[in-house]
Amino acid sequence: HTAPRSPGNNSGVTPLTRADIVRQRMANLLLTGDERRQPVDVVTWLGAMQAQDLGSGKWSFGVRLPGQTETTIDDAIAEGQVLRTWPMRGTIHFVPPRDARWMLETTGIRMLSGVRARWDYLGLDKETVERSAAVLDDALKGGTILTRGAAMQVLTEAGIDVSGQRAYHVIWYASQIGVTCLGPQQGKEQTIVRLADWAPDQVQRDASDGMRELALRYVQGHGPVTHQDFARWAGIGATEAKKALTANDGAVRLVDTDEGPMWVAANDPPGEVPGVVALPGFDEFILGYKDRSLVLPEEHKGRIVPGNNGVFRPTVVVDGNVVATWRRKPKARVDDIDVEAFSPLRPARRRQIESSFDTYATYLGRELRIRIT
Repeated sequence: HTAPRSPGNNSGVTPLTRADIVRQRMANLLLTGDERRQPVDVVTWLGAMQAQDLGSGKWSFGVRLPGQTETTIDDAIAEGQVLRTWPMRGTIHFVPPRDARWMLETTGIRMLSGVRARWDYLGLDKETVERSAAVLDDALKGGTILTRGAAMQVLTEAGIDVSGQRAYHVIWYASQIGVTCLGPQQGKEQTIVRLADWAPDQVQRDASDGMRELALRYVQGHGPVTHQDFARWAGIGATEAKKALTANDGAVRLVDTDEGPMWVAANDPPGEVPGVVALPGFDEFILGYKDRSLVLPEEHKGRIVPGNNGVFRPTVVVDGNVVATWRRKPKARVDDIDVEAFSPLRPARRRQIESSFDTYATYLGRELRIRIT
């Protein structure tokens, strides 16, 4: 790929085509794979990675780290190399541990302004959630790890009602203000740890610098992008998004594309598109953009999120375009992978798709049986 990377309003410069954009995004999203990377390298480059669904979040690492296994990703989480909390949009993400506090203070805390109505409905108030955070802060001191159930017991013994959805909101609030974060799983149960103990070495940034840095990481890990893409990803307004991008003058810049002006990182290297990639449902490839039409035709959106219920199915991406969904059915000896193609596939393409799951088989340490319909 040799298309010029000149500023977008420079006449006479060849604009990036749709294929150019997709190619560059695949490279910046690290979907070309590199065995030299570690999980913290991936999440630092991307800024943050969706992790509401833990299994999907872990495979987002695995697909970018060929040769690593689910166990090595679990170990990285348990060792605090990557961290889960609510840095933006009220949604759980993986973030670099050292960046957790400034991210919470820059974008995460904004979610508190719209939560009062829900608290009223649940019979919660600021005094209760603040006392809950203080109780958890005290209970978790010294590196203590509590399962969600144990944490709820601590709060109950302190006289705080955590029945129903109140439990989620008091945990979320404590993490949102930087008192707690999510720790490593214990079996299938979520755990809670104290952020100051779990990740004591925190980078300090004020809100303005934090927003600038978040914009920089977003562009380097997702570009080419529009400012609307960044606004949606960070959960901020379009004007603020544009201001944060502009604050990175020299590090990011606008270029012309067939889709309109887009931001890219300075000296962005040419991208390469891996032939076929099997992605998890909640991957940045799909969720990292407001406009997904470049890689996902409008007529197939319902197959990715059936009923528009917010649950994204895993996808198969061929040459940068979503061509199928898939699901895993664990069995005693051999796990089934059922692939549902959007249109009939040639035999050669079917073989490519089957081979694309080799990395996933290594990651799981399981034998897979691929069925394509």
